[in-house]
Amino acid sequence: MFKDIPVVQVVGFKNSGKTSLVCKMIQWATSLGISVSSCKHHGHGGKPDTVEHTDSALHQQAGARISGVEGDGMLQVSISKPEWQLDDILSFYSYMKTELIIVEGYKRERYPKIVLLRSESDHRILQEMENVMAVIAPYPIEDQKETIAYFSNDRMKEFEKWFFSWVQTSLAKERKGDEHA
Repeated sequence: MFKDIPVVQVVGFKNSGKTSLVCKMIQWATSLGISVSSCKHHGHGGKPDTVEHTDSALHQQAGARISGVEGDGMLQVSISKPEWQLDDILSFYSYMKTELIIVEGYKRERYPKIVLLRSESDHRILQEMENVMAVIAPYPIEDQKETIAYFSNDRMKEFEKWFFSWVQTSLAKERKGDEHA
């Protein structure tokens, strides 16, 4: 939880299916009427792509720390600072009255994680992370079955049910916390 908003991370090595899974998770949650926000770590180095020669890009090039453009209900914001921590980003998101935040990447952060494995050689990533609650892999995994939910790539319907349950439980905890505040 981040300021009473459930946060879940989807992590794995490059080309493990993170973006595809995050998109499905967003669709599943929004189909239940849940307001979802997402954040992706740009792990390829350098700044994320921007649309060059737009007015908002020109504002940033001129020195604006924050620039944005709004149109037809869509607000795109670019904020420059020397370094971003995930909690800084989540703090910004918390102002948007979202109910669930799905983070793609940021392997070393502390939030509950869903780990995607491509092959057995990726298995070592499980030893490098904390707060792993689910793993999706194309091969059977036996370790930590008491504390981690495992799903094969062909059992995504079961994963979807598990995710729905996790979201509902997390939102119930948040709402219960609101009642006691």
